[in-house]
Amino acid sequence: MRRILLASILTTAIAGCGGASNPTPSTPPGSAPPSSSSAPVGSQAPVGSSPAPSALASAAPTTAPTPTPTAKPIAVCLASQLTAKVTGWQGAAGSQIATVVLTNTSTRTCSVRGTPEVELVDAHGAILIDSQTGGASGLPHIAPGAPTFRLAHNGSVKTEVQASNYCGAVPALPTTIAFVLPSNGGRLVASPGPGGSTPPCNGAPGSLGSIAMNGWVK
Repeated sequence: MRRILLASILTTAIAGCGGASNPTPSTPPGSAPPSSSSAPVGSQAPVGSSPAPSALASAAPTTAPTPTPTAKPIAVCLASQLTAKVTGWQGAAGSQIATVVLTNTSTRTCSVRGTPEVELVDAHGAILIDSQTGGASGLPHIAPGAPTFRLAHNGSVKTEVQASNYCGAVPALPTTIAFVLPSNGGRLVASPGPGGSTPPCNGAPGSLGSIAMNGWVK
């Protein structure tokens, strides 16, 4: 009986010691157990952090530059697109001065630039005085820096032409002015105006006369 009691006490003691060696951690109700796969600290970007400047630069869209429009050149006025008219004559110091208006009668805008060859012609178209007899300056030319005049339909420019020293035969009147345009623009004879005549002879019979024009103006 005594042996049985000791054996029972030993068995109970051993069982109590074995249960205390592996205690089971208690989990409070409603809480989840810690995860063994949680990421190490610093492996994730902080919430609300801004992307690196290099990332912003690479993501910015590029815009192609806008090309500058090129102005289209305007064609030179040809004699076939123009009409000329002498609007009046005046005498001055042995010369005859004609005011001439040049008008674009075509439907296209064109340009007038430079100095034409100038002629005094009679009613039959005979040339009485020609600016080319005065040398290269009397030939059609465009000087550096000469202004360009754009003439739309019915647009016009004007000039004054001075003729001096006509010592030839008596011409058929009225006289008028003709132009040989630069840039192979052709030849244009102005409609005569009232009072067209020849300047007086101030030299020897048969001597050459002279003729020149001022620049074109609007």
